[in-house]
Amino acid sequence: MFKNHPKGLIVLAIANMGERFGYYTMLAILALYMQAKFGLSSSSTSIIYGTFLALVYFLPLFGGIIADKVLGYGRTILLGIIVMFCGYFLLAIPTEPNTAGYTIMFCALALIALGTGFFKGNLQALVGNLYESNVYKGKRDIAFSIFYMFINIGAFFAPSAANSINNAILAKEKFTYDASIPKNFVALNDKVVDKVTFIADITKGKSDLITHKDSTRFIDKMKKKKGVLFQEDRDKALFKLKAAGVCQLTAAGLLTDPSQTLPVKEYRLLDSKDPKDKEAKEVITAKIKGIEIKDPAIYGNSENPEEFSSNFAKQYVVKSLTKSYNIAFSIACISLVISVLVFLGFKKTWKEVDKTHKQQLKDAQASGIKADVVILTPKQVKERVIALLLVFFVVIFFWMSFHQNGLCMTFFARDYTFSSISSLHNMMFSLVALLLFIVFAYGIYLSTIGLFGGKRNPKQGTILSLVGLTGLIAYYFIVVKNALGLVYITPQIFQQFNPLFIVLLTPIAVAFFAYLGNKGTEPSAPKKIGFGMLIAALGFIILFFVSLGLPAPSDIQGISNVLVSPNWLIGTYFVLTIAELFLSPMGLSFVAKVAPPQYKGMMQGGWLAATAIGNYLVGIMGMFWDELPLYAFWGVLVICCLLSATFIFSIMKKLEHATN
Repeated sequence: MFKNHPKGLIVLAIANMGERFGYYTMLAILALYMQAKFGLSSSSTSIIYGTFLALVYFLPLFGGIIADKVLGYGRTILLGIIVMFCGYFLLAIPTEPNTAGYTIMFCALALIALGTGFFKGNLQALVGNLYESNVYKGKRDIAFSIFYMFINIGAFFAPSAANSINNAILAKEKFTYDASIPKNFVALNDKVVDKVTFIADITKGKSDLITHKDSTRFIDKMKKKKGVLFQEDRDKALFKLKAAGVCQLTAAGLLTDPSQTLPVKEYRLLDSKDPKDKEAKEVITAKIKGIEIKDPAIYGNSENPEEFSSNFAKQYVVKSLTKSYNIAFSIACISLVISVLVFLGFKKTWKEVDKTHKQQLKDAQASGIKADVVILTPKQVKERVIALLLVFFVVIFFWMSFHQNGLCMTFFARDYTFSSISSLHNMMFSLVALLLFIVFAYGIYLSTIGLFGGKRNPKQGTILSLVGLTGLIAYYFIVVKNALGLVYITPQIFQQFNPLFIVLLTPIAVAFFAYLGNKGTEPSAPKKIGFGMLIAALGFIILFFVSLGLPAPSDIQGISNVLVSPNWLIGTYFVLTIAELFLSPMGLSFVAKVAPPQYKGMMQGGWLAATAIGNYLVGIMGMFWDELPLYAFWGVLVICCLLSATFIFSIMKKLEHATN
């Protein structure tokens, strides 16, 4: 893979992979963490999430300036690792869901964003410097594809790491992950809705949760209806709903889908003060939602439903679940230590190219030897900067759409897809099975198309593919065939599919573009970006059609009563990954090639700043999650991608002129 490439590529790729593993482990659970711990609404979570992502990708612009003008690339990268470590360390500290907890979380996110600003763009600039010599200049596109794949190797393992830690910590408390518990905990602690009206129809055992906005007429009408309890005080209303039998999960004190409740009479036992009913209460409470509670007394007085519910919620959501998130955040600290050891331990592989344009000119003057440095006229500098700014404008809308994977696509996974699947289906989610499939696929690649521009090796490829296939067969007979019952998956696990597909498809993409290059028909980098936008639109068209029969997010409380197969979401990730391969690594290479030498760090930061604006718009789009019908939400993203593709093709001549 790294044959005919400078040794510094593997060192910088591994250093970046370690940092990205920690970052994506954190990102996989960040939105879920904020909602579970602080009870934030989808709108509030979206704003914080989008702002954080914007800072993560905007601050590299300033990090690039600092490297270009003051510190140089290597020292700025090291500073970034130290600052990021401090941020992840703060996130890993257990805190209470109060003002102090908020403050620590925001400080941690600010430090992570600042550290990434020093680290990310400058590491990419250093990779570009490796390919400035005539020996390696023609291998720049392949190098950035390899570099980008290593980013996604780190991202691939991240969701599984977060998932394993979540499940392990919950299992110690005899819990299993259930998305409806923190989701409904949020519904009853929504800081955005000022007033909530609960309406319970005792005679039918039904309930509705109504936001008190434009529903005055409906509320007045319901007040007059016989047999209806009306209460604007949320706590008192919830207590009455428990007694009426419309709350599915009494043990957590949460309002959920009334169609899944236990009989009204059994819930009324929970409010009974008759000592004879004590044993019945414990049995009923234990069987609700299938949660095994061997000793209900540990959550308080089981004869007091309100005390019991409050303590259970704190134990499950605030303590056990958020504790698992804190431990997952600490993984990022460990990964950063590994990154800095690799980066500094093999410093000699990149030390020679750790020079800014200004330093290169200074060294050449001191030695009296003509510098092998490109000198551009002011007109050429202006043309290149304008071309880069136009591309930056286009990619804003790609990242606004694509990075919904950590926000609204995670909400979709949690609320609209089946969380229980068969053992055979679970092979698509199992880290072991997926790793074996990667080995199998890479064996086929090695036999047929070679790896990353290398020669084919049918013998080694056949051995590799047989190892992977044998492992998959053994996994099926040992794990899958003998498994009993359904397997439950968590929402964050879906985020492993994008990096998985990057790892699987990158060799094919490299071989495809190399084939076109040999025929003289390879599209330019700007054209590849335009095609990427069209393919991204296709990915969201899938979700658009799948969502046509689903209720809007504003119409459900907790999990939707109409669910779809996880395969639809996996298919969307597959198409979006193809779009990303056309756009992101090609964009990095385009910036490295076109950026004026004196502004390399700044222009790499500019690419990331464009990504930042797109990521901020992720949060803005997320604010409409509860406002739009589901199909309309995805439809907006389709339109944005199509308009961006139209724009970039309209200015293609200008971009290609600057590239040449």
